[in-house]
Amino acid sequence: MKKFLAVLFSFVLVLSLVPSLYSAEASKKMDYYSVLFSSESIPADFNKNLKDIGGEIAYSVPEIGFVQVKAPETAFSKLKGLKGVSAANPSISWSLPEAERIQESVVNTEDAAYWGLQWDIQRITNNGESYKLSTGSHDVVVGIIDTGIDRDHPDLVGNLQPGSENFVPPGGFQGTEEKESGEPDAFDDRHGHGSHVAGSIAGNGAMLGVAPDTGIRAYRVFGTSSAESAWIYKAMIAAADDGVDVISMSLGGFDVIGQVFHVDPETGVKTRLGNDVADFKAYKRVMNYVTKKGSLVVAAAGNDAINATNKREVTDFLNANYGEDGFYFVGAGFEVPGTIPGVVTVSATGPEDVLASYSNYGPGFIDIAAVGGDMRSYVQYQLEGKFEEYLANRLFETEFNISASKDGGHYWSLGTSMATPKVSAVAALLVDKYGKMSPAKLEDLLYKKAVDPVKGKEKSIFGNGHLDAFDSLN
Repeated sequence: MKKFLAVLFSFVLVLSLVPSLYSAEASKKMDYYSVLFSSESIPADFNKNLKDIGGEIAYSVPEIGFVQVKAPETAFSKLKGLKGVSAANPSISWSLPEAERIQESVVNTEDAAYWGLQWDIQRITNNGESYKLSTGSHDVVVGIIDTGIDRDHPDLVGNLQPGSENFVPPGGFQGTEEKESGEPDAFDDRHGHGSHVAGSIAGNGAMLGVAPDTGIRAYRVFGTSSAESAWIYKAMIAAADDGVDVISMSLGGFDVIGQVFHVDPETGVKTRLGNDVADFKAYKRVMNYVTKKGSLVVAAAGNDAINATNKREVTDFLNANYGEDGFYFVGAGFEVPGTIPGVVTVSATGPEDVLASYSNYGPGFIDIAAVGGDMRSYVQYQLEGKFEEYLANRLFETEFNISASKDGGHYWSLGTSMATPKVSAVAALLVDKYGKMSPAKLEDLLYKKAVDPVKGKEKSIFGNGHLDAFDSLN
């Protein structure tokens, strides 16, 4: 269906979202669909019935009664009518950003050489004072659902726990990635995003994370291009089954509950694409599953600079961004997983504790704010044609965040992706200090102990307040 509905929430330059367009040949090829069953299991006769209409199962998540299938577009109406099917929609795919990075070289990992540049971690740890109270332990594990991890990175290897896993199937995204083996042990980071996130949680070397002795485990759901919702659901379930205390998700996107249409720019043919009810309900089932297992989910709010509580604004945003490609939306748009009950949704702030220029916000949507970097100077210098000066004077050091890369080095980035893992790290520190607890109790403790609180209108952009690791440990 639509490749634009979810992206990894970080900026290494500017996010590039590319929709998957329908062509006149669409009816002749196999398309991908999300299917949610009435019960949280897969009916015994579904596979046979699916084959009868020319389809096959591409990926299954039996724990919540969800499958992704391949079938001809002409079979979609029959698919929705199969026995046991509660909802079905063309599959939502998740796109990686085009990555232009501000890179650093490998340095000596024994002296935290980058600490002087880590203004973001300094802000959250009160200039490192929280480290005197706790740096976490391997008794607590944060599961990172992302692009994988550099398993040999000197800043990460000491805290990487056994059990990291790959959920990208053979052939990768819809069979377009030949190098994807589908092997469970193939969790190496091919993008860099997951390693950067891991460094913010538990980096311990040239750079330091918020909880530099906390256990981490990687669940890879991205290759080098895109991912499917089913892979993410499966990874969340696996992380919960593994007993991770916190699931950190620096990703997200939008579901439309209404109608999505596409008008072919050449023929003018209008195609009704349905809505995202199956995926939206599936997310709720996954959240119910992982919560019962005892894992707290922390997720990014997104980098679209919109009020995600305002469903009309979300829908208008989608129409404005994808109208040129022939898509238009009717109904309510929801950011996911941030709007799903039980998720701790994180907005991003810059150097001055103000909302980052790109961060999404909204009353009842944002739960907590954390430093993720800003790009005001970055944009200003670009607009003024002075970007080379920006780079030469290393002004990115004042507003970007530095962390680990996929190749043993480091790079600068920013986004709600960079804010989210810091909240995950502080949640882990609370578990280490106070012991295992339910996700609801951990969430409550996070808001009571781990924030510099805010009031009034500020709650719509900062939620319960600004993340503070030092306060959480006092």
